[in-house]
Amino acid sequence: MLFVEASSGGVVGGSLTGLYHLIRGLDRTRFSPAMVLYEPKSIEADLKALDVPVYHLRRYRMAKEHALLNYDGYHQAKQSREVRSLLRLGRQTLRLAVEELPAAVRLARLIRKSRADVVHLGNGMRANFDALLACRLTRTPVVCHVKGFEKYARRERCAARHVDAMVSMTHAVQDHCAAHGVVARCNQVIYDAVDENEFQPRRSAEDVRAEFGLSVATPCFGIVGNIQEWKGQAVVVEATAHVHTRVPQAVCLIVGGAHRAGAEYERALHRRVQELGLASAIRFVGFRTDVPDLMNALDVIVHASIRGEPFGRVILEGMLLRKSVIAAAAGGVPELIRDGETGYLVAPGDSAVLADRLVSLLGDPQLRADIGARAQAWAREQFSLAQHVSMMTKLYERLTRHPSD
Repeated sequence: MLFVEASSGGVVGGSLTGLYHLIRGLDRTRFSPAMVLYEPKSIEADLKALDVPVYHLRRYRMAKEHALLNYDGYHQAKQSREVRSLLRLGRQTLRLAVEELPAAVRLARLIRKSRADVVHLGNGMRANFDALLACRLTRTPVVCHVKGFEKYARRERCAARHVDAMVSMTHAVQDHCAAHGVVARCNQVIYDAVDENEFQPRRSAEDVRAEFGLSVATPCFGIVGNIQEWKGQAVVVEATAHVHTRVPQAVCLIVGGAHRAGAEYERALHRRVQELGLASAIRFVGFRTDVPDLMNALDVIVHASIRGEPFGRVILEGMLLRKSVIAAAAGGVPELIRDGETGYLVAPGDSAVLADRLVSLLGDPQLRADIGARAQAWAREQFSLAQHVSMMTKLYERLTRHPSD
């Protein structure tokens, strides 16, 4: 098995984390996994500890900014549909020649060198177009794992017809692909999972809270994820302002490092916290490797993405830790939570309703405990790693025509 993870931005996101958990669960007497990365990642040490070879593939990336953006005539010309179509075609052609074909040739060499029976692409159609080409060049069976609501063009629709299997992480993602004509030879929904045995806190909640000067009795909630505008940390800041007027002692932790594209957004968040006078109520924790410890120390976990989240791994992690989770009801998220039973769903961007839910949960320990217990049982039943690995294993075996044992 050759896994290809093409994400960039200097962070470890849900796609790579999902592949890591899948690799952990594979039967190593039957599968020999290796990983291809397009940039160094902090998770490499964990992969190597599993005896998984890690290869780095160099791919040139065209700059999104260019000189023509400084000219008014360029923007005026783009008002024409014909001009936009020509520009799009030109950029796709240039991208194919400069980025994708050279990377495809390099990856094809690696596929042959590793003698891969199956290539598993972890980032969907667009980000892995070079890898799709490499699999065509080497005639290697390919699984394309779609984990987002991407914009698709004619070339993705054409390429999909040659993909052996397309795995969507939720029904919402699969429906999005089908609506845009992106349909492979085999199409299947397989929910991502978290290895519950691996995702366990190593320190007590009391110790973690003490690190931030918080007592056991301090109402504490937080959001966990890379700092990017679409992840909705700004919504949580505004909700905290509402919460603070009703639960003045409450503290919010914002856990996560800034994505390369989120540096200015992070600075804006800090400015907004100062404007609202919430410096003592909101703590920016930054990137951490002890995420289970931090999440376990929270009373409530918030998911606040302002656009449809394909899955929402942090939601599942919180549920497995027996926590009450409030999540933005868009994309695939409603498939993870039964509103009012295993957590709460709120409209994306609605900081006032989010604050109301937070106040209700922070003030009722028994309600939090009841929801957390139901959430943990639900997550174990519907999103177990064993079930995820079993379904993936059967798919790999079909592609290689190896019967199940």
